[in-house]
Amino acid sequence: MNRLKPNKLWIIYGIVFAAFVCMGIFAGLHHEPWADEAQSWLIARDNNNLIDLLKAVKYEGTLPTWHLINKAFQLAGLDYDHMFVIPLVFSAIGVILLFFTDAPLWSKIMLPFSFFVVYQNSVVARQYAMVFPAMMLIVLFYKKRLEKPVRYHLALFLLAITSSYGIVAACSFMLWDFICMLKSMFRDSDYKRFKVPFFATGIVILAVVFLSLPPDDFAPGLVLSSFSKNATTALLFNVNSKAGQFLFLGFIVILLAYYFRHTLVRVVVISAPLVLYMVFFYQREWHMTYLFFMVVSLMLIFRDGSKKAKHKAEKGLNIAADCIAVLLLAVQVFAGFYSIYFDYKNVYSPSKEIAEFLRPYAESGAVIDRYGFNAVSVSPYFDGNLYSNDPYGKTYYIWSSSASNDDLSETIPDIVVTSEYLEEFESEYDARLYYGHMIFKFGELETEPYIVYIRK
Repeated sequence: MNRLKPNKLWIIYGIVFAAFVCMGIFAGLHHEPWADEAQSWLIARDNNNLIDLLKAVKYEGTLPTWHLINKAFQLAGLDYDHMFVIPLVFSAIGVILLFFTDAPLWSKIMLPFSFFVVYQNSVVARQYAMVFPAMMLIVLFYKKRLEKPVRYHLALFLLAITSSYGIVAACSFMLWDFICMLKSMFRDSDYKRFKVPFFATGIVILAVVFLSLPPDDFAPGLVLSSFSKNATTALLFNVNSKAGQFLFLGFIVILLAYYFRHTLVRVVVISAPLVLYMVFFYQREWHMTYLFFMVVSLMLIFRDGSKKAKHKAEKGLNIAADCIAVLLLAVQVFAGFYSIYFDYKNVYSPSKEIAEFLRPYAESGAVIDRYGFNAVSVSPYFDGNLYSNDPYGKTYYIWSSSASNDDLSETIPDIVVTSEYLEEFESEYDARLYYGHMIFKFGELETEPYIVYIRK
């Protein structure tokens, strides 16, 4: 429990919140969106009715929630240069909700400045921004979910509509409740109140899954990535050897097993589906946002049950476990500040610079083509379609086997924007080279070349 008086606590919360928002605004003003961020913005911009937008999103392999939110902000007058406002609003809501939880004061001060909250979810404009506030709602409502099941299941639904990961995470909480119902672990009065919103939420989530299934000509397949490498990277530790990755993750698992020792079965049932989904399906470092907030949320929900120390030695172990948790969170906080500084000093995406270079050519009627997905990041800086070879006149990338995203409009276009070196262009074109720097640890995770080929 926080021992400070409420008025003093809210002064601290106010300082933390103000610092968080100021950092988010500073970072957002210096952040240049990556292709993934541009893609969602373009889908929302280029589809003026709901049916067309939903059709376009089905090829994205995700739910339309984020694109609809983008559309709402666009209709309200938000421009692309200030797109960071959207994720910052959601993260700020998450921070406010965190203040209302019974989490320790140190976590309320540190967590808002952790990498995933202050940078990955507040600056980078992706659907992950919705995860933090949804998880904090679940933390707030979980312990009284039997007395007030409707609000709890609404929080699960909000988490589910973020993405496929959100669906798995929401269903993971529901899995434990379903087991409890099967084993008659709820009182009859609680079960009667709980079952209707439970099954209604389950049916709605199943309907969302069915309506979001990609079409038959959906091009990208599932990609298996190294879970151990991505998980250690997401914890901001760069462990190159496979053995080192497993040793480090093993240590984290042991720490969590001790922390949750009084509620271990429940925690395993809730967290296992999400972990298994990440192990066997497509996942990258930034997808670990869901796992990070799942672990944090479970620690906040079940922390009282993990503190039932009966012996002096156990109390000592509890203090040690808390110190390690604080240390790991401190690494996240350092990474949050570091990422904002790195983004300020380095170009996250050179798209705006490329757009300014291309503008005179576009105004003069030059034939400009794109090759590869990353070239879409230049498009939002123009009011309409920039590329001559965009299929169906759409500026976003269409992940369909029947769409000609990478077919040149003519044999020798005037300009080609790409992130790939095209050897066949070397003799006919001059190349201007730009670089983007994606951040996800203490250094550059990925240096991405952007090449503008100009016909000689």
